[in-house]
Amino acid sequence: MSVRHTINTAVNKTLRPTGFQLVRGHSADPAISAFLPAKRIVKQADRAGQSVGDFLDSYSAEPGATAETVEAMLELSGLTTAERVCEIGPGSGRYSTRILSALRPGSYEVYETAPDWIAYLRRELPGLVFQPADGKTLGSTPSASVDLVHTHKLLSYIPFATALGYLDEMARVVRSGGTVAFDMVTDDCLDDSTTKVWLTEPDRMTIYSVAPRAWVSGFLAQRDLALVGSRFVPLSGGRTELLVFRRN
Repeated sequence: MSVRHTINTAVNKTLRPTGFQLVRGHSADPAISAFLPAKRIVKQADRAGQSVGDFLDSYSAEPGATAETVEAMLELSGLTTAERVCEIGPGSGRYSTRILSALRPGSYEVYETAPDWIAYLRRELPGLVFQPADGKTLGSTPSASVDLVHTHKLLSYIPFATALGYLDEMARVVRSGGTVAFDMVTDDCLDDSTTKVWLTEPDRMTIYSVAPRAWVSGFLAQRDLALVGSRFVPLSGGRTELLVFRRN
């Protein structure tokens, strides 16, 4: 074990409660999920002659996946406008940009734990409201206060218990008639072709967490959220399922 690794491990242990970390593309700390570093992704996107959002679509899903996801979310929810939106883990802002354009909200608050992407978002989308992020709650957002709370390409990468905590928080902060939307690798995503890929590359596929779709729907139903629709979303190595709920 190198001296640098020892130091980084010690620092990350200290920083963990704040939701921040030292990284070199990924973290060896099992309590902190890996993420794509902003500097490298921006450079690769520039080299490819693409926007960061388009590059990430090609890198982790397929071209046009972000636009199709946002269109499906808006279609299923029926949203045409929103006063207040909350997004968990916006990263590059590829979903944020499209939601801002479509709904023109008065306030768009985000919870992001990656310092490099926060710096990027502050430059690219200066109108965002950055809330203190602890990697598990939406503590700065009042209950029943937002028209839309959403997250994409996040819940499938974190421990299921942490994902449940976020779902509980999303149910708390959405107002009556508001929308909760997210994607997860549900059991319905595991068709034959996906299963074959996972069996072929088990080490790579351990980054994903699988959620029981019926149980998650029941969990949110107990919090007065009704499932209004879903769509499958492409993902490297398979697919996730976009689930859209409305508070009664």
